[in-house]
Amino acid sequence: MKNFKSLNKEQKITPSSNIKQIITAIVASTAVIALSGIAFETAMAENFWEEDVWTLDDRGFLYYPSEKENQKFISPDLKSLPSVLALSAERTRRLELAIMEPTPENIRSYLEANYFVQEKSALFADQWRRVLWQNPEFDFTTRNPAANFAQVQMKSDKKEQDAAALNFLSQDWGLVYFYRNDCQFCQLQSPLVRKLSDELGFEVIAISMDGISSDLFPESLPDNGIGSLLTNGAGVNQVPALFMVNRDQTESYLVSSGVVALDDILNRIVLLATKDPGDSLFGGNELKDTAMGFDASKLLEKEPTLPISPFQNLGIEKLP
Repeated sequence: MKNFKSLNKEQKITPSSNIKQIITAIVASTAVIALSGIAFETAMAENFWEEDVWTLDDRGFLYYPSEKENQKFISPDLKSLPSVLALSAERTRRLELAIMEPTPENIRSYLEANYFVQEKSALFADQWRRVLWQNPEFDFTTRNPAANFAQVQMKSDKKEQDAAALNFLSQDWGLVYFYRNDCQFCQLQSPLVRKLSDELGFEVIAISMDGISSDLFPESLPDNGIGSLLTNGAGVNQVPALFMVNRDQTESYLVSSGVVALDDILNRIVLLATKDPGDSLFGGNELKDTAMGFDASKLLEKEPTLPISPFQNLGIEKLP
């Protein structure tokens, strides 16, 4: 008894220490079993297609591992991709992989796909121009030459033709100009609008949105509803704004909003008054062979009209 007690005292064997040892042993054995199972499954997955089904009792006849999980992805040959969509998807996949995992291999893989796409694009562009040269009916430059000397001559001719057209358009169209006296942009635009009246003969009705007339338009009127009339009830919310109204008052267009150069304003007036949507700026279908712009002679064929104000039926009268 003495020996046993002394032994028990030296080793300090207690019921709680026995339980801890048992739990530790169970955990260790469980881990060993789990690792063994993982190793077995890994080895089985790696050698599944090479194993002899007749020598393995644990292998099921109706079980096959997932090919997607066990086969390493191999980038396809770019030349074998059947469509632009497939090529774009492969290029995008390589790019995303290179961004998320920027290893030298992944970046090189993306560069390969990107270079291939550039080569395809260069080939397409070269072939495109060759075919276009042989089919001039599809080439816009045959009607609108890109050569600098031709552009200079065409712009000069167009300017003369537009000037001739504007002399007649000023008889059939009037302008309505909206501004505010405290608007900085209006102060820049107003002198250009005044030129339309003084130099080109357009009748201009100036509408002051704040009720204060300017030095350039001392006969300005307040907005008595014409803004709503010209915008189908929406009203004019942005100034400066310039509208054009025809003599019959059946058509009106917003020519410009904000600060716009005088040449651009004149081009828009001619375009809106003389061309239908879709017509070329150089003559449309009627002049597709010459592409020399608006034919002012058509206006010369019109019977002369009396200089009646385009605004006579709008209920707008200038102040005396």
